Amino acid sequence: MELTAAQRQQILHLAKDIPTLWHASSTTNQERKEILGLLVKQVAITPIDAPERSTRIQILWHTGVTSILYALRPTTGQRFQTPNEVIQLIEELAPGRTDTEIALELNQRGLVSGTGRAFTKKSIAWIRWKFGIEKPLSDPIVAKSGVSPEGYYSTSALASLLGVGIHTIYYWRDKGIIQAFQETERSPWWYIVTPEVLDTLREKICRVPVKPK
Repeated sequence: MELTAAQRQQILHLAKDIPTLWHASSTTNQERKEILGLLVKQVAITPIDAPERSTRIQILWHTGVTSILYALRPTTGQRFQTPNEVIQLIEELAPGRTDTEIALELNQRGLVSGTGRAFTKKSIAWIRWKFGIEKPLSDPIVAKSGVSPEGYYSTSALASLLGVGIHTIYYWRDKGIIQAFQETERSPWWYIVTPEVLDTLREKICRVPVKPK
């Protein structure tokens, strides 16, 4: 059924408000599909391999106008590939950060995964496994040494340094008196110790009353 001149004019008039309607937060995805159905009569997609891999998209609008667009297609092996920028950044952020914290940092920078999605704890763990990005502080040998190359202390090492029990260290950690982190859910706790932190903790130890014998 061919559109009348009046109907074409109505469609052209409505088209002026479509961008606003399309981007409105109140417009649902189903409504956007209905909008496309009202505007687009037919779509023809043709793959092209030369001179470069692309897709020719021919759109026939209900007004009778035809639009032709071209979109590049990824070559074999490039589809869903994790961007190099993301891999390098994860390598930089891995030491001393959880996968959740790494995902949050990447999302805040506006980066996306190879599938175009936001990062999660599981996606970061998968990327680290695929590209062999280790978490140094999760190494049992490093954890056993008590002090990491970055200057972080394990629970037992910090307790030994201050001459207190490990439960005192746990108490300070839970109260937020000293900052601590885990690289993974099952890895050891590491404590961020600076000279100022040590002074604060030693003052707390000195203020603890000594029980008379």
